[in-house]
Amino acid sequence: MKKVYIFGKPTCPICEDAHNKIKYFDMETIEGLTEGSFHEVDDIPTVIIFDNKDELIRRVKRPPVSEDFFRR
Repeated sequence: MKKVYIFGKPTCPICEDAHNKIKYFDMETIEGLTEGSFHEVDDIPTVIIFDNKDELIRRVKRPPVSEDFFRR
């Protein structure tokens, strides 16, 4: 199983940039449901990888694989 680990600290601007690129939305909150609805999320877990605003990969009920992060 592939996992993503991020190590950093709150005062690191590069760490903040990395943190901003990874978003987690709790589908039991209004914010999560709103974002899920906007992105047409029908089931969980759903992982969507974007390049700018273009959807590159959508994984539903399965985690992303490492190759997903290198697709263009």
